[in-house]
Amino acid sequence: MFILPALLAAAQLLLWPILPLVRDAGDVAAGTGVAPGAAVVVVLATLAAAAGLTQRRRRPVHALVVVAAAITAATLAVPAGQYVLVPGDAILVLALTDLVALYSVAVHRPARTVLVPLGGVVLWQTALTTVTDGFAVTDVVLLTAVYVVAAALGRARARWNAERAAAARRLEAARKAHAEAADAERRRLARELHDVTAHHLTSVVVNAQAAQLLGDSRPELRAEALAFAARTGRDTLAALRRLVAIMPLDEPRAEEVPSLAALAEDFGTLGQRVTLSLPDGEPAPAIAEAIHGIAREALTNTLRYAPGGAVTLLFRYGVSGAELVVEDHGGDPGTAAATGLGGGRGVTGMRERAGALGGTVEAGPRTQGGWVVRALVPQTAPGGAGRRLRRWAGSRAVLDFCLILLVLALPLAGLGSAELTTAAWWAVTAAMIVHAAPLWWRRRHPWPVLAVVAATGWIGPLLCLTRVAPADAGWLFLFGTLSELVAVHAAGSFAGPPRRTWPAPLVTLSPALALAATMGFEPGTAGSVPMAVLLTGVFTVLFGVVLIPAAYASWWAGVTARARRDGRREREEGRVAAVLAGAEARAAAERARIADGLRAEVLRHAADLPEAAERGDLTGVLGAARHALTAMRSLLDGLTGPSRRDDQPAAGHAAHRPAAGHAAHRPAAGHAAHRPAAGHAAHQPAAGHAGRQPDDVEVPSFRSVS
Repeated sequence: MFILPALLAAAQLLLWPILPLVRDAGDVAAGTGVAPGAAVVVVLATLAAAAGLTQRRRRPVHALVVVAAAITAATLAVPAGQYVLVPGDAILVLALTDLVALYSVAVHRPARTVLVPLGGVVLWQTALTTVTDGFAVTDVVLLTAVYVVAAALGRARARWNAERAAAARRLEAARKAHAEAADAERRRLARELHDVTAHHLTSVVVNAQAAQLLGDSRPELRAEALAFAARTGRDTLAALRRLVAIMPLDEPRAEEVPSLAALAEDFGTLGQRVTLSLPDGEPAPAIAEAIHGIAREALTNTLRYAPGGAVTLLFRYGVSGAELVVEDHGGDPGTAAATGLGGGRGVTGMRERAGALGGTVEAGPRTQGGWVVRALVPQTAPGGAGRRLRRWAGSRAVLDFCLILLVLALPLAGLGSAELTTAAWWAVTAAMIVHAAPLWWRRRHPWPVLAVVAATGWIGPLLCLTRVAPADAGWLFLFGTLSELVAVHAAGSFAGPPRRTWPAPLVTLSPALALAATMGFEPGTAGSVPMAVLLTGVFTVLFGVVLIPAAYASWWAGVTARARRDGRREREEGRVAAVLAGAEARAAAERARIADGLRAEVLRHAADLPEAAERGDLTGVLGAARHALTAMRSLLDGLTGPSRRDDQPAAGHAAHRPAAGHAAHRPAAGHAAHRPAAGHAAHQPAAGHAGRQPDDVEVPSFRSVS
């Protein structure tokens, strides 16, 4: 932080005033001497600029302001023409400190913040130059190009820092995943097992209980309940077997996420009166699975604790993201809650689903009675014009744009001193822009860009040969060879390994030949074709001697940049891959262990369910379903640890207590399997289970868990 400011300050003070004083006092009026007042101002300004640069990382904008003030004071204090080696170089080192400060602003501040300091520096330097040397378009163009390039290089460095920080975060996340692989896999599988069994087995128990209670007066319900149990039992058994089969390999399941409308319809067939509200349509694909899982668990809980009741399912997009609300108004007075079916992981599972997307879940009793589950998941809205502009400002496109400006700066600045007609000026300007513009695509298409740049390098010389532009304007296109050098660098960096890109620098022979032809076929030699050809050959050799080594140097710089980039990516990604491979191995071992547990206990009881239904044994169906749920609960307890069950309420809370003396579970109209007969007593929950209170949800207030 302090080394660079100290070196710059020492270099400036050594350059001026120490070196002139040591060499010779000189003549102040002639520009070689040292004025005492000016020397004091320069020393103080240099120290102030150095002090400002020490804050360039923590307060870069403040540092830029201090440096600009110091440069202004020194520029106005030093006599005009004061120099050490060439006129105007007395405060040369101090004049470079604003570039350092602007670079620091671009590195340590967001892209949108850089635009204001950049514009301010350009205006300030333009005004200062105008006061000391007068206004000149060429100076303004060059100043703007230099400052824009400094800011662009700073943004490139900021992007590099961000990429390294992101790589470090990925490695840290991979290490954390490795350390928690087994636990995370247990939690994930617990959610999947809960999803597979909770809804299906709970519905079997509810139907079987209703058929048993009404069997004497409604004997046809027994056959319906057995058929439902056989069908649902086979579906559950098939789902569990698929899960056991793929679990050791963790192969992705290509299962389509059902819509919320289809989910509501399924629960309607079980007697729940679900009112669906989708003002903004179904959830977006990115959040559909999580929203569906939360809605399914919430509706399953209403089937357990508020059977036959009115349920509202609402999904919409708000300012804070996607919102899902599932609320019931309490069970039907003529129904009974099915207790003892919860596993204690319902609300926890919903919170984990929402938390994986950065969302939250709230669950608790309604003031008017009943229960409500509210999930909020962030959903990124489509970016507007301002957001697209900020993304563009932080992308590589800014660096590419600044590079094109820099390539054009020198030839366009030369137009100010060339004597051209209006038509010739526009023709030469267009030729320069067409020559440099393809560099915008050099990263994605390096070979085509190199070919186009080489071809368009002939436009300018042809304008001179055809007398559209004066023949003596050919020197303006000498600076256009910067485009070829940049294109060659891109070929070395992005076009492939060196064994494929080494011929790229030879392309610079094309602009060398074009410039040589411009020199050789000047008006004085137009009548002597052999002489023109000879001069063209001589100039081609001369330009080639200069351009070819420069082109190969540029190509080698690109090859070196590619090697560093690939090596860094390989090191960073290799570390992450190694850690993730270890985490996957631990997760696979855990999946295999859990699959063995499923085969030993859960599948055995699940297989008994359809067999009992096919035998016509309703009591066996109810027992098999409850045993399967118990085995699943035991397995899940081993995966997630002990926790309070969903169906264990807080004493004194009767949010979902069915009224005493009411008839048994009554489904929606058209579902005779759940309709009680008059005079049959309701199933009354045991004391202490009068309501429901999911694990770690406080009553009556909501608590958001993110």
